Amino acid sequence: MVSLYKRLGGISLNDFGELLYAGKTDTNKNGIVFILLGILAIVGANFIYAKTMLMVIGGVLILVGLYLLLFKRSEKFSIYENTIVLTLKGQEFSIPKEQISHIEYEEIKVRRSPVVNYYPVLILNDQRRVLINRPFNSIINQDLKKVIESYL
Repeated sequence: MVSLYKRLGGISLNDFGELLYAGKTDTNKNGIVFILLGILAIVGANFIYAKTMLMVIGGVLILVGLYLLLFKRSEKFSIYENTIVLTLKGQEFSIPKEQISHIEYEEIKVRRSPVVNYYPVLILNDQRRVLINRPFNSIINQDLKKVIESYL
């Protein structure tokens, strides 16, 4: 708790207000999926004729999954009444509500999907942009959408 207090510039957690939303980005899920696909490919190689090729593909999938789990760890973020706290690469940053001028949304449409994902982007008073890497759409993360839309 003391190290968090020092990293956030002397702001105590009581100054943040009530916790409105806490979440993580989706990077860990992708790593686990790649590892599981790699394991399935290696196990499935025992049942087909071209064992070596499928075992190599499975090994590559496992390596990609381990890379995502070890080096591309998920980022945490918490939205409080007075502050947004982001954990990026092991460091915690706080963005007071007063420093946020407005919130924009980046629209990303996934191929072969009728649903459009939106990523919140905080526009600070000094025109810097801070992306919150957590999508929401009409199906997923509706509570994040409600919190972000009512934040300012």
